[in-house]
Amino acid sequence: MKRLRVLLIALMLGSFTSAYAQQPGQQQQMQQQMQQMNQMMQKMNQLMERTHTMNQEMNRRMQQVQDEQTRNQYQMMHRFNEQMQMTLGTMKNAAERCNQMQQDQQMTRDRTMQQDMDRLRQHLNNMTGQAEEAVQTMERITKRLHQQQATGSNN
Repeated sequence: MKRLRVLLIALMLGSFTSAYAQQPGQQQQMQQQMQQMNQMMQKMNQLMERTHTMNQEMNRRMQQVQDEQTRNQYQMMHRFNEQMQMTLGTMKNAAERCNQMQQDQQMTRDRTMQQDMDRLRQHLNNMTGQAEEAVQTMERITKRLHQQQATGSNN
């Protein structure tokens, strides 16, 4: 009976020590996730700012251009840009909600749910990268429109 108690105590101490040893690793993982989430949010803010600036420039050029076809092209890009801004805003809101869920201790207790939230965060991070590529493409198209306007050709 005494051996059983000693064994139970040893097992309890072992599991307590194991759980305690995992905490710093879990804290480090949580900090890395928070850092990645913050970087993603900063990137979304930068993308929103870039699309806003592009929209202002597009609006200014629409007012200046005389050619109807070129004005229509600027208008299409302007509208597309507005939609991209809304998409980025929606993505940012989704990332904020994901961040809140990951900070909820009740939700993160379940290992499977934690893994799914990690996947969700990774998907949002991938989407942010794709949004970056889309904004870069929009900037190239806008630059090309400006060049066409400057040369007077619409090819």
